[in-house]
Order: sequence, then C-alpha cells, then structure tokens
Amino acid sequence: MRTVVVVLAAAVAIGASGCGATRATTSQTRAFPTLTSATATFVSTDHGKDADSALTVQLLRSNAEIGAEIRSVGTKFDDHSSSAPLAFSMAGPFTKNDIDAGQLRIRLTPDGDDDWTFDLHLTMRFSDGATRNFMWRGVRLDHTNPERVLTLDPART
Repeated sequence: MRTVVVVLAAAVAIGASGCGATRATTSQTRAFPTLTSATATFVSTDHGKDADSALTVQLLRSNAEIGAEIRSVGTKFDDHSSSAPLAFSMAGPFTKNDIDAGQLRIRLTPDGDDDWTFDLHLTMRFSDGATRNFMWRGVRLDHTNPERVLTLDPART
C-alpha cells in the first residue's frame, strides 16, 4: 500500500511540474502581426497581357506554404497601362516575420504566344496596422518562361 501511495505522489508531482513548464513556455511565445490584406498592381510596359491568358500570383512563406493568392482569368492588361489593384485571397498564415524569407510566385498561363512585361507593386497590411510595400521592375513572362519567383526582402520600398 505504501508503494502505491509513493508512486501516485510521484506521478502527481511529475504531472504538475510538466504542466507548469508548458504554461511558462506558452506565455513566453511572441506573436507576430499577421497579414490581413494584400493587393498587387501591374503596370504593363511595352507588352500587355491578353485576356485569354490566365494569371496566378502566390505569396509564399519560406517553406513554400501559400499565405495568399490571386487568380485572374479573362482580364486584359493593355500595353503601357496600369491595372486596378487586385486583391489577394488569404489562404494561410503569413506574418511580418515571414517577409525576410518570403517570395512571390507569378505564373502566366499564356494563350498561344502571349508575352507580358510589367512592373509590379505589392502592398501588404498587417494586424498591427502596419503597411509594407514592395516593387519589382521589368518582369517578363511568356510561353517559354511562364513563371517567376521573386524574393520579397530586397524589393521593399
């Protein structure tokens, strides 16, 4: 009987110390502001995008997890023109901390021999009210090179 009481007391002590450690670790975890919205604006240069060519833009975390995405089909981007801001759909977690290693994957599914050259402006808004802006110049997509992956950090403005 005495052995059972000692084993039971030891189990309770181990369980209590483990729970306390878990609470201390959890309360020390720092939360980063999360992405609440993002928009992309395309400024077509000498070659616009045909309406029959599809566009996909994905905001990626360092582990290639999709944080937000744009899909556009049936939209024409004229030569030497600026698009209205296209809103991203939130697809997964993306925090301010993800910017340093984050990427933007842009894919054109061309109809025929379509090619498109553009400057891209990205605006991201976070849960703490902060806004981050990025810009890439002279991006080109076509039927032989339909996809580009752009790094966020060096494009900050």
